[in-house]
Amino acid sequence: MPPRRRPKISLWARFRTWLRYAHSPLKLRNSLIRLSHQRQYPLLTLLRMFIPYPSWFFPIPGPFSPRALIEDAKNETGIITSHFDDIHNLRAIPIWRMRDTPLRSIYRLYELHLADHYARMGWEMEYFFYRRDWKLRDILDPRDPDPIRYAIIASIVDELHEAVNWKLSLGLRRNREHVYREEDGDPWPPFTLEELPDWTKKVAPIDKELLKLSVPPEPLDMEGNLVLEANGKSPNFARRNIITNTGWLYTI
Repeated sequence: MPPRRRPKISLWARFRTWLRYAHSPLKLRNSLIRLSHQRQYPLLTLLRMFIPYPSWFFPIPGPFSPRALIEDAKNETGIITSHFDDIHNLRAIPIWRMRDTPLRSIYRLYELHLADHYARMGWEMEYFFYRRDWKLRDILDPRDPDPIRYAIIASIVDELHEAVNWKLSLGLRRNREHVYREEDGDPWPPFTLEELPDWTKKVAPIDKELLKLSVPPEPLDMEGNLVLEANGKSPNFARRNIITNTGWLYTI
């Protein structure tokens, strides 16, 4: 009998087989599975993540004005939905994490804060804290052209500085190698303070006349301050004419 002909295997089939059994720090198979939950073309989406355009690091999305975010739910513009529906899956994709930046994370906190999504802010804070390569002192000055947005971003960075050091003082570590006390009376573990970038000190308070022109009247109090959370006590925000609380940054 003549030898049986071997079936032809297409390049696409070979690629899928290789992808199925390949192992790498990029976790390609797991990344595809996660992308398939939300994306119609997960493979194409993953391949695009490897294209360093317009630069290796992803740009800041938007950025959106305070008014657009405050009115997002009312106007059904879908800003928060489009940015955060699959954020948990994206954070677990190594190539996406490699191209993400601390400033992008801070702008995500800005978006969530203005749009009143506090639970998501806690998750974003956890993600930021455990990115141990993201040192606070290295956060670049965004030089945001919108003075209201710039003031909010600077206030978030100031508050992050206090929140990260608070976590470290409790023994939490950004590399997840936490230090625990054996007894409640034991001293707190020593740690190295994270430093604040210099640029936040130069960001001015929001001009109250500008606030009247730029945001809806509902979030302004009688003194013209921007109220993101009623009866807020954060001094980092208050010195820039913003009233809010920041408990969403102090998670354990």
